[in-house]
Amino acid sequence: MRLSSAKEIQKIDYLSSSKYKISSKIRMEIAGYKSFELIKKIYNPKKVLVIIGTGNNGGDGLVIARYLELNGTNCEVLIVKNSSKSSSDYKENLKIIKKLEIKTLKELGSNKINSFDLIVDSIFGVGLNRKIDRKIANIIKKVNMSKLPVCSIDLPSGLDADTGLTYGSCIKADITITFDFFKPGLLTDPGCNFTKDVHLVKLPTPVRLSEKLNNFFVEESFFKKFFKKRDKSSNKGSFGHVLVIGGSKNMSGAINLAGLSAYKTGCGLVTLCVPKCISNTLKKKFPESVFIEIPNNSDGITMDEDSYVDEIKKRLIKKPSAIVIGPGMGNRQGLLKLIKESLLLFHCPIILDADALNLTSDDINIIKKCKEEIVLTPHPGEMARIIKKDVKYVQENRISIAKQVSRDTKAITILKGHRTIISSPRGEIYINGSGNEGMATGGMGDSLTGIIASFIAQGYKPLEASTLGVFVHGKAADIISEKNTKRGILASEVIDMLPKTISQIEEESKRNIEVNKISNA
Repeated sequence: MRLSSAKEIQKIDYLSSSKYKISSKIRMEIAGYKSFELIKKIYNPKKVLVIIGTGNNGGDGLVIARYLELNGTNCEVLIVKNSSKSSSDYKENLKIIKKLEIKTLKELGSNKINSFDLIVDSIFGVGLNRKIDRKIANIIKKVNMSKLPVCSIDLPSGLDADTGLTYGSCIKADITITFDFFKPGLLTDPGCNFTKDVHLVKLPTPVRLSEKLNNFFVEESFFKKFFKKRDKSSNKGSFGHVLVIGGSKNMSGAINLAGLSAYKTGCGLVTLCVPKCISNTLKKKFPESVFIEIPNNSDGITMDEDSYVDEIKKRLIKKPSAIVIGPGMGNRQGLLKLIKESLLLFHCPIILDADALNLTSDDINIIKKCKEEIVLTPHPGEMARIIKKDVKYVQENRISIAKQVSRDTKAITILKGHRTIISSPRGEIYINGSGNEGMATGGMGDSLTGIIASFIAQGYKPLEASTLGVFVHGKAADIISEKNTKRGILASEVIDMLPKTISQIEEESKRNIEVNKISNA
Protein backbone atom coordinates (compact mmCIF):
# COMPACT_ATOMS: atom_id res chain seq x y z
CA MET A 1 0.00 0.00 0.00
CA ARG A 2 1.59 3.25 -1.14
CA LEU A 3 1.68 6.30 1.14
CA SER A 4 1.95 9.91 0.05
CA SER A 5 3.87 12.76 1.64
CA ALA A 6 2.42 16.28 1.77
CA LYS A 7 4.49 17.48 -1.21
CA GLU A 8 3.66 14.37 -3.22
CA ILE A 9 -0.09 14.64 -2.70
CA GLN A 10 -0.01 18.36 -3.53
CA LYS A 11 1.82 17.56 -6.77
CA ILE A 12 -0.64 14.76 -7.59
CA ASP A 13 -3.54 17.11 -6.94
CA TYR A 14 -1.97 19.78 -9.16
CA LEU A 15 -1.16 17.40 -12.04
CA SER A 16 -4.62 15.81 -11.93
CA SER A 17 -6.08 19.23 -12.69
CA SER A 18 -3.40 20.80 -14.89
CA LYS A 19 -2.21 17.84 -16.95
CA TYR A 20 -5.23 15.53 -16.96
CA LYS A 21 -7.91 18.26 -16.80
CA ILE A 22 -9.78 16.67 -13.88
CA SER A 23 -10.87 19.92 -12.30
CA SER A 24 -10.24 20.65 -8.64
CA LYS A 25 -13.98 21.33 -8.24
CA ILE A 26 -14.80 17.78 -9.35
CA ARG A 27 -12.19 16.33 -7.00
CA MET A 28 -13.49 18.43 -4.08
CA GLU A 29 -17.08 17.44 -4.82
CA ILE A 30 -16.21 13.73 -4.82
CA ALA A 31 -14.08 14.10 -1.67
CA GLY A 32 -16.90 15.86 0.14
CA TYR A 33 -19.67 13.54 -1.04
CA LYS A 34 -17.80 10.33 -0.21
CA SER A 35 -16.87 11.76 3.20
CA PHE A 36 -20.54 12.58 3.79
CA GLU A 37 -21.47 8.98 2.93
CA LEU A 38 -18.96 7.63 5.46
CA ILE A 39 -20.09 10.05 8.16
CA LYS A 40 -23.73 9.11 7.59
CA LYS A 41 -22.91 5.38 7.66
CA ILE A 42 -20.68 5.50 10.76
CA TYR A 43 -22.47 8.11 12.88
CA ASN A 44 -25.90 8.87 11.33
CA PRO A 45 -25.77 12.18 13.21
CA LYS A 46 -28.75 14.45 13.94
CA LYS A 47 -26.88 17.72 14.49
CA VAL A 48 -23.36 18.39 13.24
CA LEU A 49 -20.88 21.20 13.71
CA VAL A 50 -18.47 21.53 10.77
CA ILE A 51 -15.40 23.61 11.65
CA ILE A 52 -13.65 24.84 8.52
CA GLY A 53 -10.62 26.81 7.49
CA THR A 54 -10.56 29.01 4.41
CA GLY A 55 -8.42 26.79 2.17
CA ASN A 56 -9.23 23.66 0.18
CA ASN A 57 -9.62 21.57 3.32
CA GLY A 58 -12.30 24.02 4.38
CA GLY A 59 -13.85 23.66 0.94
CA ASP A 60 -14.12 19.89 1.51
CA GLY A 61 -15.87 20.65 4.80
CA LEU A 62 -18.36 22.94 3.09
CA VAL A 63 -19.29 20.20 0.60
CA ILE A 64 -19.82 17.81 3.53
CA ALA A 65 -21.99 20.39 5.32
CA ARG A 66 -24.10 20.85 2.20
CA TYR A 67 -24.77 17.12 1.75
CA LEU A 68 -25.53 16.68 5.44
CA GLU A 69 -28.06 19.52 5.33
CA LEU A 70 -29.64 18.31 2.08
CA ASN A 71 -30.08 14.83 3.55
CA GLY A 72 -31.89 15.78 6.70
CA THR A 73 -29.08 16.49 9.18
CA ASN A 74 -29.14 19.80 11.02
CA CYS A 75 -25.76 21.35 10.22
CA GLU A 76 -23.94 24.49 11.36
CA VAL A 77 -20.60 25.81 10.16
CA LEU A 78 -17.89 27.56 12.17
CA ILE A 79 -15.54 29.45 9.85
CA VAL A 80 -11.98 29.80 11.15
CA LYS A 81 -9.84 32.29 9.25
CA ASN A 82 -6.55 30.42 9.00
CA SER A 83 -5.05 32.27 6.04
CA SER A 84 -4.98 35.75 4.57
CA LYS A 85 -6.22 34.27 1.28
CA SER A 86 -9.16 31.98 0.59
CA SER A 87 -9.03 29.34 -2.14
CA SER A 88 -11.35 29.78 -5.11
CA ASP A 89 -13.02 26.40 -4.58
CA TYR A 90 -13.67 27.33 -0.95
CA LYS A 91 -15.32 30.59 -2.06
CA GLU A 92 -17.55 28.80 -4.58
CA ASN A 93 -18.78 26.32 -2.00
CA LEU A 94 -19.31 29.04 0.60
CA LYS A 95 -21.73 30.76 -1.81
CA ILE A 96 -23.77 27.55 -1.98
CA ILE A 97 -23.85 27.28 1.81
CA LYS A 98 -25.19 30.82 2.06
CA LYS A 99 -27.83 30.18 -0.62
CA LEU A 100 -29.00 27.14 1.34
CA GLU A 101 -29.12 29.33 4.46
CA ILE A 102 -26.97 26.94 6.46
CA LYS A 103 -26.16 28.70 9.71
CA THR A 104 -22.59 29.97 10.09
CA LEU A 105 -21.04 30.76 13.47
CA LYS A 106 -18.45 33.40 14.32
CA GLU A 107 -17.32 31.86 17.60
CA LEU A 108 -17.72 28.68 19.63
CA GLY A 109 -18.99 28.90 23.18
CA SER A 110 -18.60 26.01 25.62
CA ASN A 111 -22.37 25.67 26.03
CA LYS A 112 -22.98 25.84 22.29
CA ILE A 113 -20.62 22.97 21.46
CA ASN A 114 -22.54 20.55 23.67
CA SER A 115 -25.68 20.97 21.56
CA PHE A 116 -24.10 18.90 18.72
CA ASP A 117 -23.66 15.15 18.51
CA LEU A 118 -20.73 15.21 16.04
CA ILE A 119 -17.92 17.60 15.12
CA VAL A 120 -16.36 17.53 11.66
CA ASP A 121 -12.85 19.02 11.73
CA SER A 122 -11.92 20.56 8.39
CA ILE A 123 -9.59 23.41 9.43
CA PHE A 124 -6.19 22.34 8.11
CA GLY A 125 -5.11 19.72 5.58
CA VAL A 126 -1.69 18.64 4.32
CA GLY A 127 -0.63 22.21 3.56
CA LEU A 128 -0.07 23.19 7.20
CA ASN A 129 3.61 23.99 7.90
CA ARG A 130 3.56 26.50 10.75
CA LYS A 131 2.72 26.62 14.43
CA ILE A 132 -0.99 27.09 15.09
CA ASP A 133 -1.92 30.50 16.47
CA ARG A 134 -3.53 30.97 19.88
CA LYS A 135 -7.08 31.62 18.64
CA ILE A 136 -7.24 28.40 16.61
CA ALA A 137 -5.44 26.48 19.38
CA ASN A 138 -8.21 27.53 21.75
CA ILE A 139 -10.85 26.17 19.36
CA ILE A 140 -8.93 22.88 19.11
CA LYS A 141 -8.74 22.74 22.91
CA LYS A 142 -12.53 23.20 23.21
CA VAL A 143 -13.12 20.44 20.66
CA ASN A 144 -10.79 18.04 22.47
CA MET A 145 -12.42 18.80 25.81
CA SER A 146 -15.97 18.40 24.50
CA LYS A 147 -16.02 14.58 24.65
CA LEU A 148 -18.01 14.62 21.40
CA PRO A 149 -17.03 12.27 18.57
CA VAL A 150 -14.77 14.05 16.08
CA CYS A 151 -14.29 13.24 12.40
CA SER A 152 -11.24 14.92 10.85
CA ILE A 153 -11.02 15.52 7.12
CA ASP A 154 -7.72 14.52 5.45
CA LEU A 155 -5.74 15.01 8.69
CA PRO A 156 -6.51 15.93 12.30
CA SER A 157 -5.93 19.70 12.21
CA GLY A 158 -2.48 20.46 13.56
CA LEU A 159 -0.82 17.20 12.46
CA ASP A 160 2.18 17.04 10.12
CA ALA A 161 1.31 14.67 7.27
CA ASP A 162 4.87 13.38 6.94
CA THR A 163 6.24 13.08 10.49
CA GLY A 164 3.23 12.67 12.76
CA LEU A 165 4.44 15.59 14.86
CA THR A 166 2.06 18.42 15.76
CA TYR A 167 2.28 22.14 15.20
CA GLY A 168 1.78 23.02 18.86
CA SER A 169 -1.83 21.89 19.06
CA CYS A 170 -3.79 19.11 17.39
CA ILE A 171 -7.31 17.72 17.12
CA LYS A 172 -7.78 14.28 18.68
CA ALA A 173 -10.08 12.52 16.23
CA ASP A 174 -12.12 9.35 16.50
CA ILE A 175 -11.84 8.84 12.77
CA THR A 176 -9.97 10.59 9.97
CA ILE A 177 -11.12 10.48 6.37
CA THR A 178 -8.09 10.99 4.16
CA PHE A 179 -7.96 11.30 0.37
CA ASP A 180 -6.26 9.33 -2.42
CA PHE A 181 -3.47 7.84 -0.26
CA PHE A 182 -2.84 7.27 3.42
CA LYS A 183 -0.27 9.73 4.83
CA PRO A 184 2.79 8.55 6.82
CA GLY A 185 2.08 10.95 9.68
CA LEU A 186 -1.34 9.34 10.26
CA LEU A 187 0.17 5.89 10.71
CA THR A 188 3.50 6.36 12.45
CA ASP A 189 4.16 7.08 16.11
CA PRO A 190 3.37 9.70 17.47
CA GLY A 191 0.85 10.79 14.79
CA CYS A 192 -1.17 7.58 15.03
CA ASN A 193 -2.17 8.60 18.57
CA PHE A 194 -4.28 11.49 17.23
CA THR A 195 -6.83 9.35 15.38
CA LYS A 196 -8.26 5.94 16.22
CA ASP A 197 -9.24 4.92 12.69
CA VAL A 198 -8.21 6.19 9.27
CA HIS A 199 -10.57 5.76 6.31
CA LEU A 200 -9.39 6.19 2.73
CA VAL A 201 -11.49 7.88 0.05
CA LYS A 202 -10.23 7.44 -3.50
CA LEU A 203 -10.52 10.42 -5.85
CA PRO A 204 -10.39 10.38 -9.68
CA THR A 205 -6.59 10.28 -9.84
CA PRO A 206 -4.62 8.75 -12.75
CA VAL A 207 -2.75 5.66 -11.52
CA ARG A 208 0.48 6.74 -13.20
CA LEU A 209 0.76 9.69 -10.80
CA SER A 210 1.35 7.29 -7.91
CA GLU A 211 4.04 5.15 -9.52
CA LYS A 212 6.94 7.09 -7.98
CA LEU A 213 5.62 7.05 -4.41
CA ASN A 214 8.16 5.20 -2.26
CA ASN A 215 6.54 5.16 1.19
CA PHE A 216 4.51 2.05 2.04
CA PHE A 217 2.26 0.64 4.74
CA VAL A 218 2.79 -3.07 5.32
CA GLU A 219 -0.24 -5.31 5.87
CA GLU A 220 -1.42 -8.67 4.49
CA SER A 221 -2.17 -7.48 0.96
CA PHE A 222 1.39 -6.12 0.68
CA PHE A 223 2.58 -9.74 0.28
CA LYS A 224 0.46 -10.65 -2.73
CA LYS A 225 2.57 -12.88 -5.03
CA PHE A 226 5.42 -12.45 -2.56
CA PHE A 227 6.03 -15.91 -1.09
CA LYS A 228 8.47 -18.38 -2.61
CA LYS A 229 7.22 -21.89 -3.31
CA ARG A 230 8.61 -24.66 -1.09
CA ASP A 231 9.01 -27.80 -3.22
CA LYS A 232 8.08 -31.20 -1.79
CA SER A 233 11.45 -32.61 -2.89
CA SER A 234 13.43 -30.03 -0.89
CA ASN A 235 16.08 -30.85 1.71
CA LYS A 236 17.75 -28.75 4.42
CA GLY A 237 20.20 -27.39 1.88
CA SER A 238 17.31 -25.92 -0.12
CA PHE A 239 16.39 -23.37 2.53
CA GLY A 240 19.71 -21.86 3.48
CA HIS A 241 22.07 -21.65 6.43
CA VAL A 242 21.84 -19.04 9.20
CA LEU A 243 24.91 -18.35 11.32
CA VAL A 244 24.26 -16.54 14.61
CA ILE A 245 27.26 -15.06 16.42
CA GLY A 246 26.82 -14.01 20.02
CA GLY A 247 25.98 -15.22 23.48
CA SER A 248 27.78 -14.80 26.80
CA LYS A 249 27.67 -16.47 30.19
CA ASN A 250 24.97 -14.12 31.49
CA MET A 251 22.92 -14.00 28.27
CA SER A 252 22.77 -17.42 26.67
CA GLY A 253 19.02 -17.13 26.03
CA ALA A 254 19.30 -14.38 23.41
CA ILE A 255 21.22 -16.39 20.86
CA ASN A 256 19.04 -19.41 21.54
CA LEU A 257 15.91 -17.38 20.70
CA ALA A 258 17.47 -16.02 17.51
CA GLY A 259 18.48 -19.48 16.31
CA LEU A 260 15.18 -21.11 17.19
CA SER A 261 13.28 -18.30 15.39
CA ALA A 262 15.33 -18.91 12.27
CA TYR A 263 14.42 -22.60 12.24
CA LYS A 264 10.74 -21.99 12.99
CA THR A 265 10.57 -19.48 10.12
CA GLY A 266 11.75 -22.13 7.70
CA CYS A 267 15.51 -22.06 7.11
CA GLY A 268 17.30 -25.39 6.65
CA LEU A 269 20.27 -25.13 9.01
CA VAL A 270 21.23 -22.98 11.99
CA THR A 271 24.75 -22.68 13.40
CA LEU A 272 25.37 -20.91 16.71
CA CYS A 273 28.83 -19.43 17.25
CA VAL A 274 29.19 -19.00 21.03
CA PRO A 275 31.79 -18.84 23.79
CA LYS A 276 32.74 -22.24 25.21
CA CYS A 277 31.32 -21.33 28.63
CA ILE A 278 27.70 -21.61 27.39
CA SER A 279 27.92 -24.21 24.62
CA ASN A 280 27.04 -27.25 26.74
CA THR A 281 23.99 -25.49 28.17
CA LEU A 282 22.78 -24.50 24.72
CA LYS A 283 23.37 -27.95 23.23
CA LYS A 284 20.88 -29.40 25.71
CA LYS A 285 18.30 -26.68 24.92
CA PHE A 286 18.80 -26.63 21.17
CA PRO A 287 19.95 -30.02 19.83
CA GLU A 288 18.90 -29.14 16.26
CA SER A 289 21.65 -26.51 15.96
CA VAL A 290 25.27 -26.91 14.88
CA PHE A 291 27.71 -25.28 17.33
CA ILE A 292 31.00 -23.48 16.88
CA GLU A 293 32.71 -23.07 20.24
CA ILE A 294 35.02 -20.08 20.62
CA PRO A 295 37.47 -20.13 23.56
CA ASN A 296 36.45 -17.92 26.46
CA ASN A 297 38.01 -14.53 26.95
CA SER A 298 40.00 -14.04 30.16
CA ASP A 299 36.82 -12.64 31.76
CA GLY A 300 35.28 -16.12 31.54
CA ILE A 301 32.03 -14.56 30.26
CA THR A 302 32.46 -13.62 26.58
CA MET A 303 34.22 -15.19 23.59
CA ASP A 304 37.86 -14.46 22.84
CA GLU A 305 38.09 -12.14 19.85
CA ASP A 306 41.72 -13.07 19.19
CA SER A 307 40.78 -16.74 18.62
CA TYR A 308 37.60 -16.02 16.73
CA VAL A 309 38.71 -15.93 13.07
CA ASP A 310 40.90 -19.04 13.31
CA GLU A 311 38.13 -21.02 14.99
CA ILE A 312 35.50 -19.91 12.49
CA LYS A 313 37.70 -20.86 9.53
CA LYS A 314 38.48 -24.23 11.11
CA ARG A 315 34.97 -25.20 12.30
CA LEU A 316 32.47 -23.61 9.90
CA ILE A 317 31.34 -26.62 7.86
CA LYS A 318 28.88 -24.92 5.50
CA LYS A 319 28.93 -21.48 3.90
CA PRO A 320 26.27 -19.29 5.57
CA SER A 321 23.45 -17.67 3.58
CA ALA A 322 22.78 -15.02 6.23
CA ILE A 323 24.52 -13.94 9.43
CA VAL A 324 23.31 -12.42 12.69
CA ILE A 325 25.86 -10.72 14.95
CA GLY A 326 25.12 -9.46 18.44
CA PRO A 327 22.42 -11.27 20.44
CA GLY A 328 23.66 -11.63 24.02
CA MET A 329 27.26 -11.12 22.92
CA GLY A 330 28.21 -8.57 25.61
CA ASN A 331 29.40 -4.98 25.38
CA ARG A 332 33.08 -5.52 26.15
CA GLN A 333 34.97 -3.12 23.87
CA GLY A 334 37.39 -5.78 22.66
CA LEU A 335 34.52 -7.53 20.88
CA LEU A 336 34.45 -4.71 18.34
CA LYS A 337 37.43 -6.43 16.71
CA LEU A 338 35.28 -9.54 16.22
CA ILE A 339 32.57 -7.50 14.49
CA LYS A 340 35.04 -5.75 12.18
CA GLU A 341 36.61 -9.09 11.20
CA SER A 342 33.19 -10.62 10.55
CA LEU A 343 32.23 -7.80 8.19
CA LEU A 344 35.33 -8.58 6.12
CA LEU A 345 35.26 -12.36 6.46
CA PHE A 346 31.77 -13.25 5.26
CA HIS A 347 30.22 -12.76 1.84
CA CYS A 348 26.49 -12.74 2.47
CA PRO A 349 23.94 -10.38 4.06
CA ILE A 350 24.66 -9.53 7.70
CA ILE A 351 22.25 -8.43 10.43
CA LEU A 352 23.71 -6.34 13.26
CA ASP A 353 21.62 -6.42 16.42
CA ALA A 354 21.80 -5.66 20.14
CA ASP A 355 25.41 -5.58 21.38
CA ALA A 356 26.80 -5.38 17.85
CA LEU A 357 24.88 -2.12 17.39
CA ASN A 358 26.07 -0.72 20.70
CA LEU A 359 29.70 -1.57 19.95
CA THR A 360 29.63 0.02 16.48
CA SER A 361 27.63 3.09 17.54
CA ASP A 362 30.79 5.16 18.14
CA ASP A 363 31.87 4.71 14.52
CA ILE A 364 29.14 3.80 12.05
CA ASN A 365 31.69 4.15 9.24
CA ILE A 366 32.60 0.55 10.14
CA ILE A 367 29.23 -0.44 8.71
CA LYS A 368 29.53 1.76 5.64
CA LYS A 369 32.84 0.13 4.66
CA CYS A 370 31.32 -3.36 4.50
CA LYS A 371 30.72 -4.51 0.92
CA GLU A 372 27.91 -6.91 1.86
CA GLU A 373 24.28 -5.91 2.45
CA ILE A 374 23.73 -4.93 6.07
CA VAL A 375 20.54 -4.84 8.12
CA LEU A 376 20.48 -2.80 11.34
CA THR A 377 17.78 -3.56 13.92
CA PRO A 378 17.97 -0.92 16.70
CA HIS A 379 15.32 -0.29 19.32
CA PRO A 380 14.93 3.42 20.25
CA GLY A 381 17.63 3.26 22.94
CA GLU A 382 20.16 1.75 20.57
CA MET A 383 19.21 4.24 17.88
CA ALA A 384 19.73 7.08 20.36
CA ARG A 385 23.30 5.87 20.92
CA ILE A 386 23.91 5.62 17.17
CA ILE A 387 22.80 9.19 16.41
CA LYS A 388 24.01 10.70 19.73
CA LYS A 389 20.56 11.98 20.73
CA ASP A 390 18.12 11.03 23.47
CA VAL A 391 15.28 8.52 23.14
CA LYS A 392 12.63 11.27 23.15
CA TYR A 393 14.20 12.81 20.04
CA VAL A 394 14.25 9.41 18.35
CA GLN A 395 10.59 8.75 19.10
CA GLU A 396 9.55 12.15 17.79
CA ASN A 397 11.45 11.74 14.50
CA ARG A 398 11.25 8.05 13.72
CA ILE A 399 10.85 8.21 9.94
CA SER A 400 13.46 10.89 9.27
CA ILE A 401 16.01 9.24 11.60
CA ALA A 402 15.62 5.79 10.05
CA LYS A 403 15.97 7.32 6.59
CA GLN A 404 19.07 9.29 7.60
CA VAL A 405 20.84 6.30 9.19
CA SER A 406 20.17 4.20 6.08
CA ARG A 407 21.54 6.98 3.92
CA ASP A 408 24.66 7.36 6.10
CA THR A 409 25.43 3.65 6.46
CA LYS A 410 24.11 2.32 3.13
CA ALA A 411 22.26 -0.25 5.26
CA ILE A 412 18.63 -1.28 5.71
CA THR A 413 17.50 0.24 9.02
CA ILE A 414 14.74 -1.29 11.13
CA LEU A 415 13.74 1.10 13.91
CA LYS A 416 11.73 -1.10 16.24
CA GLY A 417 8.75 -0.02 18.31
CA HIS A 418 5.10 0.79 17.74
CA ARG A 419 4.67 0.87 13.96
CA THR A 420 8.23 -0.26 13.29
CA ILE A 421 9.95 1.72 10.52
CA ILE A 422 11.95 -0.05 7.81
CA SER A 423 14.15 2.20 5.68
CA SER A 424 16.19 1.27 2.62
CA PRO A 425 19.41 2.97 1.44
CA ARG A 426 17.41 4.20 -1.59
CA GLY A 427 15.11 6.22 0.66
CA GLU A 428 12.08 3.88 0.65
CA ILE A 429 10.11 3.82 3.90
CA TYR A 430 7.91 0.95 5.09
CA ILE A 431 5.64 1.38 8.12
CA ASN A 432 4.74 -1.96 9.68
CA GLY A 433 1.09 -2.55 10.48
CA SER A 434 1.34 -5.56 12.81
CA GLY A 435 2.25 -6.01 16.47
CA ASN A 436 0.97 -4.79 19.82
CA GLU A 437 2.06 -3.55 23.24
CA GLY A 438 2.16 -7.09 24.65
CA MET A 439 5.46 -7.55 22.79
CA ALA A 440 7.28 -5.25 25.22
CA THR A 441 9.14 -8.18 26.81
CA GLY A 442 12.70 -9.44 26.80
CA GLY A 443 13.91 -11.49 23.84
CA MET A 444 11.56 -10.07 21.20
CA GLY A 445 14.38 -8.37 19.31
CA ASP A 446 16.45 -11.56 19.29
CA SER A 447 13.51 -13.42 17.80
CA LEU A 448 13.07 -10.79 15.09
CA THR A 449 16.68 -10.99 13.92
CA GLY A 450 16.42 -14.76 13.59
CA ILE A 451 13.23 -14.42 11.53
CA ILE A 452 14.76 -11.89 9.14
CA ALA A 453 17.95 -13.94 8.75
CA SER A 454 15.87 -17.02 7.99
CA PHE A 455 13.97 -15.31 5.19
CA ILE A 456 17.25 -14.05 3.70
CA ALA A 457 18.65 -17.60 3.87
CA GLN A 458 15.56 -18.87 2.03
CA GLY A 459 16.31 -16.56 -0.91
CA TYR A 460 14.40 -13.37 -0.17
CA LYS A 461 16.27 -10.14 -0.78
CA PRO A 462 17.30 -8.39 2.46
CA LEU A 463 14.68 -5.65 2.07
CA GLU A 464 11.97 -8.22 1.31
CA ALA A 465 13.11 -10.32 4.27
CA SER A 466 13.05 -7.27 6.53
CA THR A 467 9.50 -6.18 5.64
CA LEU A 468 8.17 -9.74 5.75
CA GLY A 469 10.09 -10.59 8.92
CA VAL A 470 8.89 -7.56 10.85
CA PHE A 471 5.28 -8.16 9.78
CA VAL A 472 5.35 -11.89 10.59
CA HIS A 473 6.87 -11.18 14.01
CA GLY A 474 4.15 -8.68 14.91
CA LYS A 475 1.34 -10.74 13.35
CA ALA A 476 2.27 -13.75 15.46
CA ALA A 477 1.90 -11.60 18.58
CA ASP A 478 -1.44 -10.28 17.28
CA ILE A 479 -2.77 -13.82 16.87
CA ILE A 480 -1.68 -14.63 20.43
CA SER A 481 -3.29 -11.45 21.79
CA GLU A 482 -6.62 -12.28 20.12
CA LYS A 483 -6.76 -15.55 22.01
CA ASN A 484 -5.30 -14.33 25.29
CA THR A 485 -4.35 -10.72 26.09
CA LYS A 486 -2.15 -7.82 24.97
CA ARG A 487 -0.08 -8.20 28.11
CA GLY A 488 3.10 -10.14 28.75
CA ILE A 489 3.49 -11.99 25.44
CA LEU A 490 6.71 -14.01 25.53
CA ALA A 491 9.22 -14.30 22.71
CA SER A 492 9.00 -18.10 23.03
CA GLU A 493 5.22 -17.90 22.45
CA VAL A 494 5.79 -15.84 19.30
CA ILE A 495 8.37 -18.35 18.07
CA ASP A 496 5.96 -21.26 18.53
CA MET A 497 3.34 -19.35 16.53
CA LEU A 498 5.62 -18.56 13.55
CA PRO A 499 4.83 -21.49 11.19
CA LYS A 500 1.08 -21.02 11.57
CA THR A 501 1.40 -17.24 11.19
CA ILE A 502 3.39 -17.47 7.97
CA SER A 503 0.84 -19.87 6.47
CA GLN A 504 -2.01 -17.56 7.49
CA ILE A 505 -0.37 -14.49 5.94
CA GLU A 506 0.35 -16.44 2.77
CA GLU A 507 -3.31 -17.45 2.49
CA GLU A 508 -4.66 -13.98 3.32
CA SER A 509 -2.32 -12.35 0.79
CA LYS A 510 -4.03 -14.31 -1.98
CA ARG A 511 -7.34 -12.61 -1.32
CA ASN A 512 -7.91 -9.58 -3.54
CA ILE A 513 -8.91 -7.14 -0.80
CA GLU A 514 -8.50 -3.39 -1.20
CA VAL A 515 -7.62 -1.82 2.14
CA ASN A 516 -9.62 1.35 2.79
CA LYS A 517 -9.42 1.47 6.59
CA ILE A 518 -6.53 1.26 9.04
CA SER A 519 -7.07 1.06 12.78
CA ASN A 520 -4.63 2.83 15.10
CA ALA A 521 -6.47 1.77 18.25
